[in-house]
Amino acid sequence: MQEILIGVDIGTTRIKAVATDLNMQVLAEYAEPTPWKHVKNFSEIDMVLLAQTVITVASKAADLAGGKVIALGFTGFSETGVLMDSAGRPLAPGLAWHDPRGITEPILKELGDFEFRARVGAQLNEIVTISKVLWSNENYPESKKAKHFLSAPEWVAYCLGAEPVNELSLVSRTGFFDVEARKPWEEAIALVGGGKDFLARLVVAGEAIGVVSDEAPENLRGAIITIAGHDHFTAAYYCGAINEGSLFDSMGTAEALLRTFKAPLKREAIAELAEANVGLSCSVIADHYTLLGALPTGLTLERACALVGMTSRDQKIALGNAALAIDPTASAMRVVNNYHGLSVTNLDDAVSPAALFRATVEHLVDDSAEMIALIEKFTGRADNVVIAGGWIKNPVIAFAKERQFGSYRVSDAQEAGATGAAEFAGIAAGKFNLKIK
Repeated sequence: MQEILIGVDIGTTRIKAVATDLNMQVLAEYAEPTPWKHVKNFSEIDMVLLAQTVITVASKAADLAGGKVIALGFTGFSETGVLMDSAGRPLAPGLAWHDPRGITEPILKELGDFEFRARVGAQLNEIVTISKVLWSNENYPESKKAKHFLSAPEWVAYCLGAEPVNELSLVSRTGFFDVEARKPWEEAIALVGGGKDFLARLVVAGEAIGVVSDEAPENLRGAIITIAGHDHFTAAYYCGAINEGSLFDSMGTAEALLRTFKAPLKREAIAELAEANVGLSCSVIADHYTLLGALPTGLTLERACALVGMTSRDQKIALGNAALAIDPTASAMRVVNNYHGLSVTNLDDAVSPAALFRATVEHLVDDSAEMIALIEKFTGRADNVVIAGGWIKNPVIAFAKERQFGSYRVSDAQEAGATGAAEFAGIAAGKFNLKIK
């Protein structure tokens, strides 16, 4: 039978799996919605249900492809995870990374804002995992007895038969890990009542961590299991943009700006970057670091299109073409945005759907350029730029990015996170070597 690899991307909206052959040709894909429970602006998930859903998605992709699964790789978001007892049972639901239920006051009081940013390379807010664990401790008292914390991809791997591990790029975004020192931050772990084993064995992406047990679906049994790391990092690796000197600009719902390098940064630099929402993490490449800046670019573009009634792909392309003919200096209109909403000010006689879209694009590219300038302050100018994601196919955005970067390469990779996870599965199975300059 043909040997195949399975890669799964545990995403905020969908759980996506691809099956590839050993030449990385995609043979089959399958996806299901991520089974969140939404109430108002709260989003939580039953971690057992999450694992069951992911395993089902992986198995169905394998069924569609046929052949023998030799390895599985898991990527996805990192802040959501499971607090598990010594028997491997979840002690609380997982909270979505964007769920506002997080407690930051004890972190600020006991660890300090600067120290937190300098140690973990992240802002002190409700997104980072430690704040959500503090909330769980108050609302699910049993969670104070947790033996391990595993992120969502690590939890699914554990449910399939892997040992409990914490992969470096995922654990870097929890607040429990000293990124510069590359070791658990004991004071942060103690703040949530965790012991010396609260973080499990540390591994790098592509390391074999077990095989699928006989309790799993038959078509997955015996396959090697690995963690492929944080979804943006995995996608950048697959797109050939995680080498030193490359800038990866992923234009999805959020615009993710990634820069990978080897030399560690000073504490003051890490804290300054974190304050501007540019996080430092250990990379999916051993002994490397990756900076990740995030902007609500795609979300804002969707809102601008919806505001003028352009919702289909063809309508958005037509709007982009019309926006190319707009002189951005002809109007005083201004756009202000964040993850929660979009505001338009100074509407004047030059207003039109195309003018609004052009003003939105100009504003978003300015935001992107500002964040990249901060990143390059500490890493130097990138030698090349790789852009991925659906929005780069819009003509006015392609024009604006060419003006911003001069030149760039567009990756046409589909489901880059899941396919990258399949590639890391192949590395774990000994079929590929790690590709890094």
